[in-house]
Parts: sequence; structure tokens; C-alpha cells
Amino acid sequence: MKNKKLFVATFVALLLFVGGGAWFYHNQTTVPEEWVGQSLMTLEKEDNRLSNSFYLMFDKNTAYIATRLGGNEASKSSKLSKDILNAFSKNGNTRPQAGEWVKLGRVKTERLKDGYKIKTRKVTFDLKKASNGAYQSQDGTYWQFVPKKVVENKQ
Repeated sequence: MKNKKLFVATFVALLLFVGGGAWFYHNQTTVPEEWVGQSLMTLEKEDNRLSNSFYLMFDKNTAYIATRLGGNEASKSSKLSKDILNAFSKNGNTRPQAGEWVKLGRVKTERLKDGYKIKTRKVTFDLKKASNGAYQSQDGTYWQFVPKKVVENKQ
């Protein structure tokens, strides 16, 4: 009888420990606090080195990327561009269509001296703060926060 009670108590404690760990993992904020619920978008064609224009959206621990209209037709293939195209599961240089989006996965953020390294399973962004307030990725593309009112009006 005593062993049975000990077994049940150990099982309940283990179940609470595992459940608490899973809850913590799913509710942990891994994105910079001020970025939660925000979106970055690529700037105009001359400041965009990618094949398309994109929105990079964040919730508390996950990133998503969505395709906008336009893009740079003469973009040179970079590792970032290839990684983004691979995230959309496109072969070769096939560009995603406007409105397509993909979940990049859980975010690991590393604070850099002048920006952030945003790492997901599919793509890694090295975003350095530029003098104009935008962020510049490792390929030279400029990303700027979308004003909240624009995002709220589109929902």
C-alpha cells in the first residue's frame, strides 16, 4: 500500500513537472519584447536585395514571412534570398506569389551590439540598426516596422 502511494505521488509530480515545462516552453517570449505583434517590411526596390518584397511578422516566440507585391527583378542570389525561397519550398529561382506566407518556426534571438540575430529553423536574419531607424539584413536589404494602424486596419 505504501509503495502504491509513493508510486502515485511520484507519477503526479512527474506529470506536473513535464506539463509545467511544456507550458513554459510554449509561453516563453523569445522575440524582443517590443517586436511582439509587430511586422517588419522590406523597403523600396532600390533598398531591397531580395527576389520579392516581404513582411516579417512576429508573435511572442514564432516568426512568419509573407510575400508582398513587387520586388527586385534584378536581385542577386544571396544566402538569405535562397533560404527564404527554400522556406516557401520553391525550386530554383521561382518567386513566391503575393499573399503567400509561411511559418518560419520558433525564434531564437541573440542581441548584437547594433541589432539582433533572429534565428529560426528555416532562415537566419542578422538585423543591424541603420541610421535611418530601419534594420539592414546581412544581404543589404532594409526592413522597417509597419505602423500598427496599417496592420490593424487590414485585419
